[in-house]
Amino acid sequence: MNQPLVSVIVPCYNYGRFIAETLESLQNQTLQNWECVVVDDGSTDDSAEVVQKFVESDPRIRYVYQQNQGLPAARNTGIRATTGKYIQFLDSDDLLQPDKLQHHTAYLETHAEVELVYGGLRYFYDGTSELIFSPQHKNTPWTLDKSGEGIALLPFLVISCVIMPPMPVMRRTTIEKVTGLFTEDLPSCEDWEFWIRCCYKNVQFKYLDLPNTLPLMRLHHTSMTRNRIVMVNSFIEVRQRLRPILPTPQLVKLNETLLNNDFVEKCILTLEREGRKAAIREAFYLSIERKSSILLGWSILLFALPPTWAVKLLQLQRSFHKRFYHWVFKK
Repeated sequence: MNQPLVSVIVPCYNYGRFIAETLESLQNQTLQNWECVVVDDGSTDDSAEVVQKFVESDPRIRYVYQQNQGLPAARNTGIRATTGKYIQFLDSDDLLQPDKLQHHTAYLETHAEVELVYGGLRYFYDGTSELIFSPQHKNTPWTLDKSGEGIALLPFLVISCVIMPPMPVMRRTTIEKVTGLFTEDLPSCEDWEFWIRCCYKNVQFKYLDLPNTLPLMRLHHTSMTRNRIVMVNSFIEVRQRLRPILPTPQLVKLNETLLNNDFVEKCILTLEREGRKAAIREAFYLSIERKSSILLGWSILLFALPPTWAVKLLQLQRSFHKRFYHWVFKK
């Protein structure tokens, strides 16, 4: 029986200095029956020239150029431009360990009821070889590690984005018939919204963390995850979109609590960028708009606390909420 064809979708924007290593990690896969489309989202560096060398030497790799439309649009272009039975997302600065495609597609081939297979994840700092679990806490796993129906996993995705784009291999039919494409009007966190939709649509997940199957995410000074302002605004937008689809009052309350945390972080960023007066004003108006005593309390704290203390207090509050709700939903 022929090995399944996997479509690997690589969006690229000004990552010519990284993408050769990304494509080499794909060529080193033990599963060789794949296609790859690199979607250049309007790069102005040498990305096109770097990718063209791979296109000329490897017929499995194709290059598609589009005017800059953002990461979710680039991923959608890649989905439309490919035909593989399974789909693997891979950002143009990240890597795959050699057995990733082999083991994850093999499981999907023999388990028709499963629609999405995923495993663990590691990060590495550009120019180093040490693999860590997280840039914040390098020895602490934080990604999802559960199998089952999506609706049962939804609480963990509501708490935070615990699946990153290169972790799963999923069926194309799941995207075409169940979830739909990525939401293109989100500046960031479109992947989080997509995995939540997978859960809400009750996609069947399988956690399969086998040796040599990790995606490796590169940390560097231009990583999108480092742009906190864009990220926090996107967290808020995603949580506001969640309101009409959450199926239980418990999840609605959880989402509103964490949305307040996101608004507080936005106020702290305002404190750092624009000063204390602007931050207090923003927190006060938000407390009235959201009828939130928590935000009102933070407007008082921001008057008294230095920015570094406010950040630490918010981190403690976030950590408490996440640990508490993880404990609640595991019971």
